[in-house]
Amino acid sequence: MQRSREEIVVDVVALLRQLADDWDYSGDITEDTYLGADMGFESLDIVVLGTAIQERYGQVLPFTDFFAEIGQREQRDIAIREWVDFIFTHLNAQPARSPLAEVAA
Repeated sequence: MQRSREEIVVDVVALLRQLADDWDYSGDITEDTYLGADMGFESLDIVVLGTAIQERYGQVLPFTDFFAEIGQREQRDIAIREWVDFIFTHLNAQPARSPLAEVAA
């Protein structure tokens, strides 16, 4: 099922609001919010977020490649806009895979 970018924004912001409670973040969460500078996420927190996104959509996304790319640039923080664009691009480029199918493979 194809997801619109707007649907992904809503999903990501809702998930971040849930996670923000764990990190005591009370600011606004918009596409211009940065995971590190604004929300105080560290590397492990971003990995947890990536796992939650994959569980939400039932699909494995190439976060390892994304994180490697982020690690190579001068500005290593990730804006919500960039996170959503990555998810939108890769979610709609792959057929949905069942987690059970991966276990069986």
